Amino acid sequence: MVVRYDPNTEKLIVQEANRLEYTQCQLWLKRHIKGYKFNPIVKMGAWDGQIDFFNNGQVNFGLWKEMVKAMKEIGSNFVVENKEDFPLDRQVTLESVQDFCDEFFKGYKAKNDKGELVEFTPRDYQVESAFKILKNKMALLQVATSGGKTLIMSIIIFYILKNINPDAKFLVIVPAISLVTQFYDAITEFNTNFGTQEAQCDLRIEEIMSDKPRKFSGAKDPNIYISCYQSIVEWDRSWFEKFEAVMIDESHLAKAKSLTTILEKTFTTAKYRFGVSGTFPDEMSCEILTIQAVTGPIMHDISAKKLIDEGSISPLDIKIMYLNHNDKSFDTILRTVRRNPNRAIEAYQAEKEYVQKSKSRKDFVKKLVSKCTKNTLLLFNSIEFGKGLFEEISKEQTDKKFFYIDGEVSAKERELIKKEMEISDESIRILFGSFGTLSTGISIKNIYNIIFMESFKSESRIIQSIGRGLRLHASGKVANIFDLVDQFIEEEPRNAFFKHGEERKKMYKKHTYPYKEIKFNL
Repeated sequence: MVVRYDPNTEKLIVQEANRLEYTQCQLWLKRHIKGYKFNPIVKMGAWDGQIDFFNNGQVNFGLWKEMVKAMKEIGSNFVVENKEDFPLDRQVTLESVQDFCDEFFKGYKAKNDKGELVEFTPRDYQVESAFKILKNKMALLQVATSGGKTLIMSIIIFYILKNINPDAKFLVIVPAISLVTQFYDAITEFNTNFGTQEAQCDLRIEEIMSDKPRKFSGAKDPNIYISCYQSIVEWDRSWFEKFEAVMIDESHLAKAKSLTTILEKTFTTAKYRFGVSGTFPDEMSCEILTIQAVTGPIMHDISAKKLIDEGSISPLDIKIMYLNHNDKSFDTILRTVRRNPNRAIEAYQAEKEYVQKSKSRKDFVKKLVSKCTKNTLLLFNSIEFGKGLFEEISKEQTDKKFFYIDGEVSAKERELIKKEMEISDESIRILFGSFGTLSTGISIKNIYNIIFMESFKSESRIIQSIGRGLRLHASGKVANIFDLVDQFIEEEPRNAFFKHGEERKKMYKKHTYPYKEIKFNL
């Protein structure tokens, strides 16, 4: 197959292809959305639930690697007719990026979780990751949570300003208000906390959305804008034309319509468009094609196992704790209700209510928290359940300091709690947080234990949540994950929460996370 890259549309246009090659692209680049069988439009017969990314012989440039895969499957070659126009930076080398980092971060010191200042330099995989983006310009980077994605993004910004275009402007898109503040603080620290004053970049940062946005007000325009995608999705395309580089933190969320809308507004004007995340959808899913179509292919993958093995993040110990409620009659009721497909939600809600109201389960969680001798994070889905347990345990266990965060807690308050959790002293701090606010992106050092209080099965949420405990501890301690799995009978449990637990176990195996299985009778 021969294609031509059109820089005016950012499309790959098929120039030559036999029938087999053309049909293969049609099949490879058309996929069902997740859960399509349950989509109302599909049920009505008005749609087959598939999205077609191959439109009359044209495909978004970001899917070029998928086209290579498609041709490889049938033993055909993928040839770009105008290679010279392919958006690669052929000047940047791994050595040039390494030399830049060695000089830029000379004398840099950072605080470890004990509050001590220690020498710091970017790790080899972080330098290589930055190089891959600088070289390929449009790409995705998968780096395990706690692997330093913010530092990698900062290196890219610094390198472009110092070596490619000192007048470049950057748009950094993050998924939450608190991450606007977090990125602002991090890149500012990376830029100023090193040896030679001459090395610093002229950063003029403006927050589009935060609790109290910090806006640059100097003589020049800002050169870095940090925003949640919700804040700018309705803005006119002309506003986006000034950006040389657009970067998306937690880019597994780029399958969201509002984020793809934003990125499409940067087509043909942004020279760099890339995303970083700790996890992406399955490689054969429709969702990964949606993401790659607006960013580019995954060019680098740094797994948690690799980072644990080389000592870059904390070792992990997952304990799957099967909690048997020993209630055969309730299990029988659930099975009976579930036999009617139209009552599946009813069965799930009944199970959820049972688990949340169970006194023996609450007592189990209380006992687990009482045994935690290091800072601990408890994650929950239901606000009423999480807040209620927080209030009970915080009143009973007065030897610890307790904190609480959900969507109603302001970004300013969250930041204060984060700083409190990172204090290194003899106190034991316990943080109750909703999955929605704490599972993605929030960087809190000093977390040694994480308790999954409620059931869920989203892979990205699981991996992101585990990442809260993988920040490298100076003490060398292991990060403990307590995964609570509810069942109602010992033999052949089939309830929804048990099935969720089995799905999580599959994910642990997939990511080669070590785990133990422990059974408890409540």
